[in-house]
Order: sequence, then structure tokens, then C-alpha cells
Amino acid sequence: MASGIIQLTLLLTGVAFALLPFFQFFRGTPHQLAAIKELEQSVPEGLLEEDADWFQAWKESGYDQQVFMPYFKQLDNKTGTGYRECFSSAAAMVAAFYKKVRTDDEYNKIRAKYGDTTSVEAQLTALRSLGLQAEFRKDGDADLVELEIENGRPVLVGWLHAGNMLLGEPPMCNGLGCGHWSVISGFAGKNSNDPEWIMQDPRGYPEMEKGGHSNPHLGRNVRVRQSAFYQRWQSEGPGTGWVILVNE
Repeated sequence: MASGIIQLTLLLTGVAFALLPFFQFFRGTPHQLAAIKELEQSVPEGLLEEDADWFQAWKESGYDQQVFMPYFKQLDNKTGTGYRECFSSAAAMVAAFYKKVRTDDEYNKIRAKYGDTTSVEAQLTALRSLGLQAEFRKDGDADLVELEIENGRPVLVGWLHAGNMLLGEPPMCNGLGCGHWSVISGFAGKNSNDPEWIMQDPRGYPEMEKGGHSNPHLGRNVRVRQSAFYQRWQSEGPGTGWVILVNE
């Protein structure tokens, strides 16, 4: 067997299809699960063993898992107050993932019926009005988020983005309100010494150690060290992270 990650292909009507594009859109629907089961039964037995070359390469730096989803910037919101609408733009990404809205401006109009952008209850009600199940919890941790991602569901997370930890400052609120909301859509290097979250941040690139955000155009598919994010997210101790779990 060739070393490294081998590329499995599926032969349909004489044409070879790479599998990666198919799995980028995996949602765990019944027909997708049935198709994967059929593919599994067709794969040579040796490829499904734990010591197979491709599986060892997969595990070498910890495995990655990601939910592919839309991305919205909060600063271009038509309300003119996008600087304080991280929560709405983040929630809109999740709503758009489930194909309930097309833009964060569309979602914002719905959310405005139920309260201010900073209100957890307003966001929950807006998501539920779109036919989604939405649950706010204050017991979030890495295991919970990873479980959601593995089941194909992105997770809304609320965290403290102010405070320069490089100067010894603790994570804290800022003058615009208490905290920031973004979406965790994946993880990387789960079994490594330095695992990361894959994050969609509507404000831009999050500076986890010094606090705040830098480039407003680099908030999509950002990789952040879990150890740094832990201090800003579970600031009151293990299992105290704010999350909103959303499902159809």
C-alpha cells in the first residue's frame, strides 16, 4: 500500500469521483448515512483496519473535524450598528447553515422583533421562530462542543474577548457589553499536545492572548488554540462555557 494518505475514489458510470467534495457537505442525513454504509461495505477489508497507512496518517497530528457553513461579517450589517451585533451575525451563520435565512441582515430583521441583539432570549426566540431547536447552556466544555461537531452541528459560543493576558490581565468584558459571540465549526489536532478550534468570528481575527480583534476580514475558518480560548470561554472554571446548541 502506498505510504501517506491514500485517496479513495468511487467509480460511477466509468468516471472517478474524489470523495472529499462529497464529505465536505456531510450533514448526517439518513440518505448520506446509508450511502456511507454502502461504501464501507465495498471497501477492501484491509483498509478498515486500525493499522492501515491512511488511518495512521490521519491520527499522526490528531484528527480534524469540521462543519462547513456560511460566514457573515458583523461590521457590514445594514442596521449601521454592526459593531455591537456579533451575537446576531453569529446566530445568523447557524440559521443559514440550516438554510433558514440567506444573510445576517435577513436574520437581524427577524431577531429585532423579539429584542435587542445582546439578549440571549431574543436570539433563542428568533432561532425557534425559524423552526430550529435552540438551547442556551452555561455548562459548555470541549467534550460537549466536539460531540456537536461530530454530529454535524456548529455551536454558538459566548466568551470574554477583552483583557490582555500577555500583560497579566484576566479575560473581561468591554465597554460595548459583556463578551463576544462566535461559532465553533470544527476542531483540529484532537489527540495532539496543542489542539485547536476552527472558528467563524463575525468581528474578524480574534487575538486570543492579547484580546480584541485585529483584521476584520480574517474571521472565517480561524484556528485558535484551545488552551488560550479555554481561559476566555470557561472563565469561571471547568464546564462553565456559554453555548447555544442548535438543531433542526
